[in-house]
Amino acid sequence: MTSSPQRKWVRIAVPILALVAGIAVGLLAIGWWLWPVQWTDALAVDLAPTEKEKYLDVVAESYTIRQDLAAAQEQLATFAPEEQPALLADVQTRVARRLYKTENILVLGDDSHHNYAIWRTDSIMVIAIDRENGQVGIISIPRDLYVDIPDYGMERVNVADYIGEVREYPGGGPALASRVISETLGIPTQHYVRVHLGGLSTLVDALGGVTVDLDCPLYEYEFHKNKVTGEYDRSLWTLPAGKVLLDGANAKKFATYRYATSDFSRSSRQQQIIWALRNRALEVNLIPKIPELWSALGELYSTDLTLVDVIRLAQFGMELDSSNVHSLSLNMEVLTNHVNEAGASLLIVGDRELLEKKKEMLFMQKPLEKLGKNEEGKECPPPPPP
Repeated sequence: MTSSPQRKWVRIAVPILALVAGIAVGLLAIGWWLWPVQWTDALAVDLAPTEKEKYLDVVAESYTIRQDLAAAQEQLATFAPEEQPALLADVQTRVARRLYKTENILVLGDDSHHNYAIWRTDSIMVIAIDRENGQVGIISIPRDLYVDIPDYGMERVNVADYIGEVREYPGGGPALASRVISETLGIPTQHYVRVHLGGLSTLVDALGGVTVDLDCPLYEYEFHKNKVTGEYDRSLWTLPAGKVLLDGANAKKFATYRYATSDFSRSSRQQQIIWALRNRALEVNLIPKIPELWSALGELYSTDLTLVDVIRLAQFGMELDSSNVHSLSLNMEVLTNHVNEAGASLLIVGDRELLEKKKEMLFMQKPLEKLGKNEEGKECPPPPPP
């Protein structure tokens, strides 16, 4: 019979595997399109189907970044002349079609553990998995994005999951949130993981903490209720630059606070936490325990992924190098501020063309390992007033 401490470990450790190991999947090294390609005439003609697809990916990524049609034609010149027009048309649209060929998992971090009558989704991400080419991209979606929710109307995207649940939308809240994101941003999803953020502290503590690497100190505010006045007092919460070991309480603050920074900064930190959890899960060798731990999944998260899905994703995810996972946060480059009739400050898509370009270049975006790193020559921001 399993002892009480063992049962506690079982109940706590599973969500790490399902959320982190399950959604982290391998991808090709950044910069592949820059490699010198030395294919001979014979090799271009005789490429096996898999190798041909990889070569066309190289050409397509290069074309997407450089927009140099002549260079793409030159790279395809060693193929049979009758093939070249179709191949050229392929490489011009290949990158743009990736998000419609990948396996996309919608990750929803909700605050329903507070037992509020109405709850919100605090974190929204899409994990795009390109199994054929071993690639992954993580897209963070701001919760204040103003969207059209079917049979409801215009509202923040962070209520779509809740509305889908209370109105019994087919497939529930995740299905409605998936539809809204697809119709608003053109990002389809096939699976979901809903994480109850209240369990994050417990998970991190059970693993003995997680480590993040920061080039600059992080300054945020936290609020404490004054027992005398009943009002909330503000204080400064900080993390130093360098490698920082976070316990559960500080990991949750790191992933959720946005009082002194922004929702975009918080989105990047949430992606950092995912990778930190993955690294810690690898260190303690949790993968062999997945079948044993599966029965404890329901308390802290829910998903439509099966046990077999999770095992396959976990095995793949544990082999990842952080330079092979790319990050995209939808920010004010593609979004714009909007005030609705009620006076609420919101975000809408402002530059649709640039949004499509960002999506096209998802697998060429900044590697996850660069999050938390300051741009070269850029000074660290000063602390905000206390």
